[in-house]
Amino acid sequence: MLGRWLNRRKQNKWAVDRLNRTIMAQALRPELYGEGAMRDTFGGRFEMTALHGVLVMRRLRKIGPVGEELSQETFNAMFNGFDDALREIGTGDLSVGRKMRKMGEAFYGRAKAYDAALADESGINAGDEALVDAIRRNTALSEPVSASLAKYVRKAAALLDRQADEALLTGEVSWPRPALNSGQTVES
Repeated sequence: MLGRWLNRRKQNKWAVDRLNRTIMAQALRPELYGEGAMRDTFGGRFEMTALHGVLVMRRLRKIGPVGEELSQETFNAMFNGFDDALREIGTGDLSVGRKMRKMGEAFYGRAKAYDAALADESGINAGDEALVDAIRRNTALSEPVSASLAKYVRKAAALLDRQADEALLTGEVSWPRPALNSGQTVES
């Protein structure tokens, strides 16, 4: 019994590491930043990481208890990375806890908004106003860029939904290529 539990913990750690790396790699794709996209700042990177994290964790939760556990562990790993990043940019020890709490609250707020918008299947045909609005509100991107990002998010969510549970439980994730409107400006 103990051996099986230890083996599962080891497999989860490996899967969590893979999931966290794939979330970070996709969230940091150059196509998501710059002119006509997200600003390449700590805040911008947080927004893109949170968005991709929400997509992966949302899909993992659909698997059931094992997926929910892996989702929580992936969340923990992602926030350990945020903690490390804050310290790397010189945030003082006394401020890190407060900033991490605010980031956690922000993440959960975004997760709730994105989950609700993605659950609304009518959005695909109705211009996806709820998802565009949630993205615009959280990222301060312009309407056209938010709409372009919403299309990418829908595509990513659909691709994740089609992936086999077994693949996701081992940390394997396939992502679509992000493409945002070029020439648009970011409002913040």
